[in-house]
Amino acid sequence: MTAPDDSRPRPGAPDEPPPPGAPSRALRVRAAAGWERFMRRAEAAGAYPVGADGYERHPLLHGRVRDTASGAEGVLTAVTHETHDDGRVVRIAHIRGENGVEWTAAADNVRAHDEGKNTRADGKHR
Repeated sequence: MTAPDDSRPRPGAPDEPPPPGAPSRALRVRAAAGWERFMRRAEAAGAYPVGADGYERHPLLHGRVRDTASGAEGVLTAVTHETHDDGRVVRIAHIRGENGVEWTAAADNVRAHDEGKNTRADGKHR
């Protein structure tokens, strides 16, 4: 039995051109740098970290929440990021009601289930 030939260039080696249709190394490096900038800006703006799976690690995840826009309550099952055609990234909350029906809402409209229950419409405590 002979040892494998290690002198052959490995796929993806820096000096080897990418296969047809694959992004160039320079493009992959620029994309990674852009992602890092996006994440730094998001953290500075108070956003929560996003895992490699694309889901935000929201502190209310799997807890009872209220959608302030509709007033409906349920369990927060996920927070995802959706990129629109104009480049904006919108945070989408996925909520499951007690009846099992799921809906989406703007993540900024999601509050803890008991937050604001003792607050009047004018913002004063009851």
